[in-house]
Formats: sequence, C-alpha cells, structure tokens
Amino acid sequence: MIERRRTHGPQPRDVDGFVAAVSAGLTPARPSTPPSIAGRPTARRAFTRLVATLAAAATAVIACLVLLPDHRVAGRGAIAFFATLAVGFLAIRASLHRFRDIFLEELQAGYTTKTFTQGLFWISRRGSGRKTWGDDVVGWDWDGLWVLDGHGNVVSSPEGQ
Repeated sequence: MIERRRTHGPQPRDVDGFVAAVSAGLTPARPSTPPSIAGRPTARRAFTRLVATLAAAATAVIACLVLLPDHRVAGRGAIAFFATLAVGFLAIRASLHRFRDIFLEELQAGYTTKTFTQGLFWISRRGSGRKTWGDDVVGWDWDGLWVLDGHGNVVSSPEGQ
C-alpha cells in the first residue's frame, strides 16, 4: 500500500456544502469496487511511452548533430537537423497528449494507474536560506481514488473504503 501523507488544507468532506453536493450528485462518483482495466490503455503505460519518446527524440537530435560535417548546422545538414527536431517535437507532443487524455479518463472513472509524488519541481529557498529542490510543493492527494498498478491490482483504496 502507498504511504499516505496528509495535506494541510481541509478535506473535501469538511467543507460547508459537501454533503449537499454529494446528495445532489454534483461530486464525482467513485466505484465501490476497483474498476477493471483489462483491455484499456493505462496512464502508467502511456507515461512510459512518453519517457521513451522523449529519450528517442533527444537521441535522434544528438545523433544528427554528431553526424553533421564539422558539427555545424548548415546546408543539407540544417534541413536534416530541423526535420529531425520537428519530427521529435511532434512525436513528444502526440505522446504527451495521449498520456494526458488517458490520465484524465482514469481520474474521471475514479482510479489511476500513474501517481506522482510532487506536482512541480523547482529550486526554492527555505527560511534558513538553504537551496532545496521542491520542498515547498504540495504533493498530489490520491485519497479519493483507487490506485492500481499496471495490471489492475489494488495498490491503495479510496479513503473510507
């Protein structure tokens, strides 16, 4: 099971009007049992493909630069370089959109196969003046979802289930 960290803000059920919103059907319904992901593309797999696409595009651009005469972008080499750059960009963009679409479909269905520890990363300064990586970033909260592995096995269940 995933170790859950509590966020510092109020939980949804602690907000005025939450019970009324649930009664009116205005909140997303989560399944009472883990959903079946058999035969469906998963966000975990789409993310892996995104990372592979990024690596392949970067490798192709670097290889193109290495293979250029005198390692300069000029003439026919420039056409090859910019064509490689354009194809890599389009492939990354398509892969990112596919991941986003699958991830949002999973969230709307009340589960996810891809979790994140942090929402953003950057260098920040603490009160001591020391630089740290991403310590001031709020982590994602998966408490309201079924978290499944790539095979559909339950990693964690929604809070209260």
